[in-house]
Amino acid sequence: MDMQETLEFMRNTPWNWYYVADWDYFRPGLTQEEYEESFQLYAPRQAKLDEIGSPICSVLMPWWWMGIDEYDFTQFDEFVEALLKDHPDRYFVPRIKLEPPLDWMRKYPEELCVYWHGPQTAEEIRDLVGTTYHDRAGHGGARDRGYLISNQSFSSQLWLRDASRALKATVEHLEKGPYGKQIIGYMPAFGNCGECMWWGDWRLQGDPQKGDFGLSHRRNFYGWAVEKYGSLEALRKAWSMPELTEENLPIPTPPDRWSINGKDLRGVLLANDQRQVDCNEFHTKSCFDAIETFGRVIKETCGKAAGSFYGYFQDPTVGYAGHLAIERAMNTPWVDFYSSPKAYHYCLAGDPGASQAPGQSIARKKLWIEENDCRSHHAADKSRKADNPEETKTVFWREIYRALTMKFGFWWMDIGGLKDDWYADEEMVAMFKDQADLYKKWSPVPRKSTAQVLFVEDEESCGHMTYLNGQQLGLRLRLERELRRCGAETDHLRVADLLELDVSQYKFIVFCHAFVMPKEKWDQIRKRLRPGAHVLWNYGAALLTPAYDPQNQKAVTGFAVQETPERMNHPDLYRHIYWHSVKLIPQDYPRLALVEEPEQTVLQRSPDGYVLTAQKEREGLTHIYSADLTLRTPFLRQLLENAGVDFSAPSFCAVLADEKLKGFFPYYDVCFTHRFEGVWRNVITGQTVSGEVELKIPEKRFVIFEKLD
Repeated sequence: MDMQETLEFMRNTPWNWYYVADWDYFRPGLTQEEYEESFQLYAPRQAKLDEIGSPICSVLMPWWWMGIDEYDFTQFDEFVEALLKDHPDRYFVPRIKLEPPLDWMRKYPEELCVYWHGPQTAEEIRDLVGTTYHDRAGHGGARDRGYLISNQSFSSQLWLRDASRALKATVEHLEKGPYGKQIIGYMPAFGNCGECMWWGDWRLQGDPQKGDFGLSHRRNFYGWAVEKYGSLEALRKAWSMPELTEENLPIPTPPDRWSINGKDLRGVLLANDQRQVDCNEFHTKSCFDAIETFGRVIKETCGKAAGSFYGYFQDPTVGYAGHLAIERAMNTPWVDFYSSPKAYHYCLAGDPGASQAPGQSIARKKLWIEENDCRSHHAADKSRKADNPEETKTVFWREIYRALTMKFGFWWMDIGGLKDDWYADEEMVAMFKDQADLYKKWSPVPRKSTAQVLFVEDEESCGHMTYLNGQQLGLRLRLERELRRCGAETDHLRVADLLELDVSQYKFIVFCHAFVMPKEKWDQIRKRLRPGAHVLWNYGAALLTPAYDPQNQKAVTGFAVQETPERMNHPDLYRHIYWHSVKLIPQDYPRLALVEEPEQTVLQRSPDGYVLTAQKEREGLTHIYSADLTLRTPFLRQLLENAGVDFSAPSFCAVLADEKLKGFFPYYDVCFTHRFEGVWRNVITGQTVSGEVELKIPEKRFVIFEKLD
């Protein structure tokens, strides 16, 4: 296959992320005997994937970079042979971790990521390598376990040099081996979970185990910042630090970033701290420099497809993670495909599901592979498992319809392995086979979106946010969920896409966190919108140009917000669901309300009378502004009705559909009449329908259709 044929094969074929064997990365203390026996346990399950019709496998490879310029591919080769020997119709995309070995870290301690309160001399850093103060995984664990260092800084040029050399040697080894022709691409991996996120990224407010205070990183950040502004004097002015030098450069500390320290609106939008904005930008540049560097190594070594995990917008510390270079990701010649897991918030049966990244946007120009790591009813993890076999079917069919209607590639990831054991369940195997057949049938077929509702994100605005866990949970995550439960198809794009695409089909456009929206950019977008469209702004929309500018907010949205720290909260505010866990949305962001004006139509007030949501007509559009995180499905449904949106289902029923596929996924029991234009087939029962049809769907179940004519 040439490159285009390979990418089409990847796009239109279900992948699987599945184990070949156990190893100590997942099971500490695994004995050699257990390791060897595990090959025999996974082999029949791999055979089930052949039966299903999922010939592309990707899995994280065992450790191989043993020392400085020292590689041991023994386990690598065992994995590849176990997967591909005597299976010429299987294909492999190895995921290769590029963290350097301990010997390298001891030789180059100044290249390591150092956490806050960590050592600041090369000797002290070297002494911690491989000790309990060394955070090898770079994620999770109890708060403040005493970690002081992690692995390489992403900005380290020495790491890029040596990891590129190691990656080249690995690719050459695999390409020269007996199964080189069955390897159709590579996924370099580094950082937190191998998903290219900066060390310590998952740690939120109150946890000091974050960086990067490493020696080379500090130098690199300083050099980049001086180059960005053109001179040291210009940098000092931008950061309001007249005494700034390379020696005293202050990396933002975790408390600097925590909104729980009482930041006002200017503070949480980083209007007074360009240093933090630049730190997010430099993290992003360094992260994607590494992704692009490794993609180039793959291209120049073997000419095959290169991929990466990227774009985790659901992460409240996405700027720190380094995941804001979406435009660059979509246009680089060195990377062909990207991936992230599906969302873990509102992801069980009855909810619409979501992506952690703007996959529908990225899929415009690159191959997007959505990772379906749902848990079945077999899972040992009770906090994440489906409650019963019927709910397992619901969530897995929902993910297939999300992938198809949003033009994603996808892979199944049975992350639990034998502790969830999908492929030992014949009913699940039969379901996966049906899903694979449906996916292969429809993925290559051009299909138009039928959505009239659009949810819009913006990476530049994400780069201007401090750590706002409550705002991220309540606005970014819950707002999309409530919108998708309104019974209407919904697309998901970025602000930048609105300047390139025909968006005239959308009657209702939700700007999730458009904090940066200069009037000049808005004027370009406004002219591309459908006449009479309704636009929903949220929280601190358009306050940044990127300078803090309340007049710009008024000029763009027609509204002005005010800080109201003493006002009462709306009663429907705090509940949030992560898998089965119900969490409280923390009040770690400033309370806002709208400045009340005569020309507004007030839609929602706080219990003590402050205006939370209002509407006005201007510039041929209906502008709605919500200053708090209080919009729920019944209220949003009314707003959509006012905008003239056509509904496919009642409230609390998610709809995943395009012009040839329709899927209905209700949270509660529903009974409604839906009009089918043409002849459609129920994918599960085989029944054909047309015209007005009554649909009765129990709660947390589903009905899915495909068009026959």
